Amino acid sequence: MIKVNLVPSEILAKAKQRQLLLQAAVLGSLMALILVAISFGHWYGKHTLEITLTVDEAELKRLDAVVKQVEELDKAAAAVRARLSVIENLLLGRAYYPIFMSDFARSVPAGVRVNAMNTAAVSPGVIKVAITAVANSNEDIAAWVKTLEKNAKFGLVELGGVTASGVTYTFGITATYTSK
Repeated sequence: MIKVNLVPSEILAKAKQRQLLLQAAVLGSLMALILVAISFGHWYGKHTLEITLTVDEAELKRLDAVVKQVEELDKAAAAVRARLSVIENLLLGRAYYPIFMSDFARSVPAGVRVNAMNTAAVSPGVIKVAITAVANSNEDIAAWVKTLEKNAKFGLVELGGVTASGVTYTFGITATYTSK
């Protein structure tokens, strides 16, 4: 059986061209729809990120204020600790000097006269002493140095230069006194 197409070829070509145009339009519309959906997804993601950023920036500002308050409180606490430390050191050192002077006076032999004495608190309970004195003899100087060295409260006893002038000897001694 033979088929004969009685429709002219121009009409068939136009129909085929319309069908191709319709397919291209549907495919183009579908691609445009996908592109719009992807663009909307990106826009929505950007929008939610901007909202999150705004919320996070507000939280950061709030936390910055809290951090500043904490830093101010830390500074105030450090200042209070420093003042408290000074007060404690003063209270601890308050009783050292009378005890030191009592021990010092007992250590000075009869033949020695103290001309000058400088003290400096090295740490709580430790006093550095620099003494200038006059002795009647070398034996008095030696006796005093030995007395200081034997006393457990005096340490690092060092005899400075001795100057003889007539019957007296001028000398210097440095030592540390520990009240403990």
